[in-house]
Amino acid sequence: MRQLAVIFFLFIGFGSYSQEWRDSLKVARDAYKKQEYPKALKYYQSAQKNAPSDVDLSDEMGQSAYKAREFEKAEKIYQQSAASKKDATSKAKSYHNMGNSRMQSKDYNGAIDAYKEALRNNPKDEQTRYNLSEAIRRLKDEQKKNPDQKDNDQKNQNQNQNQNQNQNQNQNKNNNNQNNSGSQGKQNNQSQSPNQPGGNQEQSGNGNQSKLPNKTVERMLDNLMKAEAATKRKMNGNGSGGSTTTSGKDW
Repeated sequence: MRQLAVIFFLFIGFGSYSQEWRDSLKVARDAYKKQEYPKALKYYQSAQKNAPSDVDLSDEMGQSAYKAREFEKAEKIYQQSAASKKDATSKAKSYHNMGNSRMQSKDYNGAIDAYKEALRNNPKDEQTRYNLSEAIRRLKDEQKKNPDQKDNDQKNQNQNQNQNQNQNQNQNKNNNNQNNSGSQGKQNNQSQSPNQPGGNQEQSGNGNQSKLPNKTVERMLDNLMKAEAATKRKMNGNGSGGSTTTSGKDW
C-alpha cells in the first residue's frame, strides 16, 4: 500500500513537471505573436530548461533573442543549435542565422565565417550567398576607413575558423558514437519554429542536403568575390563608385 502511494505521488509530480514546460512554451509563443520578444525569450528559456531532452526549442529561442535585439545571445544560441543539428539543411539555417546575428553586431569577419559554413552545408542557398557578399563588402569598407583594423580582423577570422572546425570535429565524433551505438535522434513537433521574418531562416527539419567538398565550395566563394570585384570596377568606370549596395535586410 505504501509503495502504491509513492508511485501515485511520483506520477502526480511528473505530470505537474511536464505541464509546467508546456505552459511556459505556450506563453512564449503567444508573447512572440504579440511581438513581446523579451518576454517570449524568457519563457522559451524556461520551457527549454524543463522540457524533455528530445525537445529542441533553440530555433524559436534564437529568433526571439534576435527580435529582442539581443544579438550576442542569439549568436550563441544559433551556434549551439548548429553544433547539435545532424542534417546539412538544418545546420545551414543555423549558421545563416548566426551570420545575421553577427552582422547586427558588426562582426563582419564572424558573419563571413558563418555564411561560409552555411554554404558548405547548403551551396544552393542564394540568400546566404547574397548575405555573404554583403558581409565581405562591409568588411572591406571598414578596413578602408581603419587600415590598422585589418590585422586584427585577420586574427579574429582565424580564431572563428578554428572554433568552427573544432565544433565540426566534435560533432562528427558525437555522430559517429551515436551511429555505432545504434541510437536514433528524435524530433518533437513542439520544436517547430514560428514564421521568422527579417532574413533569418525558419527551421524546417525536412530532408537532408548533401554537402559539397570544401574545395568546391571554396572555389564557388572565390568566384563570388571575383564577380563582386569585377562589378565594382565596372561601376567605378561608369562614375558611380560612390554608390553602395542595399541589402534589403533588417541589419
